[in-house]
Amino acid sequence: MKYTRPNLNIDNARAEYIIGQDGTAFYNQILCFSNYSPSYVVTNEDIRWVSELTKNDGPRVLTVAASGDHPMFYAMHGAKNIDTFDLSFCAKVAMDIKTAALKKLSRAEYIQLLSDMHTANRVSDIKQIGTLIDDIPQNSAYFIKKMAAYPIFSNGLHPSYYKDIIPTDDEYAAMRDTIRGPFKFIWSDIKSLHTHLVDEYDTINLSNIFEYMPPQQIHQTLASLRNHIRPGGTIIAQTGNWGISRKISAYCDAVKKFKRWARIGCLRKDNTNANSEAIAILQRTR
Repeated sequence: MKYTRPNLNIDNARAEYIIGQDGTAFYNQILCFSNYSPSYVVTNEDIRWVSELTKNDGPRVLTVAASGDHPMFYAMHGAKNIDTFDLSFCAKVAMDIKTAALKKLSRAEYIQLLSDMHTANRVSDIKQIGTLIDDIPQNSAYFIKKMAAYPIFSNGLHPSYYKDIIPTDDEYAAMRDTIRGPFKFIWSDIKSLHTHLVDEYDTINLSNIFEYMPPQQIHQTLASLRNHIRPGGTIIAQTGNWGISRKISAYCDAVKKFKRWARIGCLRKDNTNANSEAIAILQRTR
């Protein structure tokens, strides 16, 4: 991976937040997703069964960083080389906090950390940060200190809403044994992601990104990643029935556009249940 050190701009990061009359900071929702938009603390996808698919599909993975759960579950399921990417630097910071927490916190303390991260009106209110800061990569630690007055982990719903996705006791123990340090990170939007890549991956997980993009951008993005997925490797283009149903025509059209070198289909978690969670997959055939 061609790794570029993030060029942080704290003034720009702070400008994405609005300060209320009581001094409390709120993210400017008009900006939607941006370079410094708050991260999710827990993924809103069932990444557990999706990441299990890598057991027989090779060890090299590129995945959206999101909340950090994606690379953590991939590592637990046997991926040996994991690179991550995200549009928001806050996603990297959340991911770095969680990998640092594996070294020092029990599972109960980890779950409390997730709750505190989401509900804190400012980063400085998260009491566990002081325990973890020395194990957090330098650029993320710097960002935490400079953004101490801002709620940079407040996206999505409270972690208790996704309690079935939080690692179990056994999974948490496996993650502690498997994950030895922070994951590599590419700070990039999806459209320019391919410009940062030099390697081939067995799996590229794009997660729930395409539901926000028009069909032409979906096609361009999938095509741009062709040379970075090995023949036989897969790109997870979408997870969840809602996102797939919204973009099903785009994926069907991609079958025609990519038929010389790839095939696209859907895989369900439970093949006997038509309403079961599904993922849209592109597999490079040549």
